[in-house]
Amino acid sequence: MVEGQGSLLDHVRSGGNRELQMMAASGLLPLPPEELMPLQVELARGLDVEISQRATESLRKMDPRLVVPFLERRAGEEVLSFFAAEAEHPLLIETILRRRDVPRHLLVDLAVRLPADLQEILILRQDAIIEEPGILEALERNPFLSGYVQRRITEYREHLLPQGQRPGYAPAGPYEEMSDEELAVVVEKVRREEPPQGEVDTEKTGLSEGQIRMLPVPARLKLARGAGRQLRGLLMRDTNPQVATTALLANALSDQEVEQAASSRAVVEEVLEAISRRREWISKYNVAKLLVRNPRTPLAISLKLVNRMSVRDLRELGRDKNIADAVRSTALRLYRIKQQ
Repeated sequence: MVEGQGSLLDHVRSGGNRELQMMAASGLLPLPPEELMPLQVELARGLDVEISQRATESLRKMDPRLVVPFLERRAGEEVLSFFAAEAEHPLLIETILRRRDVPRHLLVDLAVRLPADLQEILILRQDAIIEEPGILEALERNPFLSGYVQRRITEYREHLLPQGQRPGYAPAGPYEEMSDEELAVVVEKVRREEPPQGEVDTEKTGLSEGQIRMLPVPARLKLARGAGRQLRGLLMRDTNPQVATTALLANALSDQEVEQAASSRAVVEEVLEAISRRREWISKYNVAKLLVRNPRTPLAISLKLVNRMSVRDLRELGRDKNIADAVRSTALRLYRIKQQ
């Protein structure tokens, strides 16, 4: 950033100069795209209706050839969320679908309205589907679902996802404790029969992410206890609540790991509930803030924690259209009270 651009951004965000904000919303400020576009998205998500509409219209009219390079590499979640919701040009949607680190909940949101050619791009994202099987359910709700994609969904349910599981389905427990010998047998069986998908766990099993997800629940439960960082990070995103919460609670987690789990939209609700019940975790402000900002956090927990937020964070929460309306409106009310 060249000298002077920082102060220009600060002036816009302070809200003290409405004319400057309107220029920023219209895309007329002398800023590079990687700074101007996030600023416009911020204004589009803001509370001022006129500025919000101006910024939204300006972003919609941008040449896709200028937007794509930024979406490919440097755009953060807020910008990706905006274009996923507002963009209509196929090139922009395709760029979001192909980005490796795109938040999985955005793929779920997009899946229900993709045309056939873009459905085929999404269905090839096996890494994302393993992490968020709800993508398959969302695709099935698409009124324009192609026959090819429907066949691939069926294949994935039979061969890619854990046998007998569907998105959102968690087999009932309790499960019998698996011995080390039994675990070794099932690990070897999966290694022989299932092709590797995703990163390989080098600490304990030597299996890929996809192969680990193909293990039966008792095996994943056994692995979850005393798992290394890489493996427990994977198992905390397991679709089975018992496996996910065991990986969370049966290991010594760093503050960073707890924060990552609290902010993750790929974990089951039970993981977020467990974090909120552990006093040494929830007493940390950043963990509480991440739970409030996570749209997957149960509403009762978010509403309880929002009272602890600072004035600055209440202001940001009031602008966040990804969280529940009840949380956003409560944050706005508290912000106005604390501002007095």
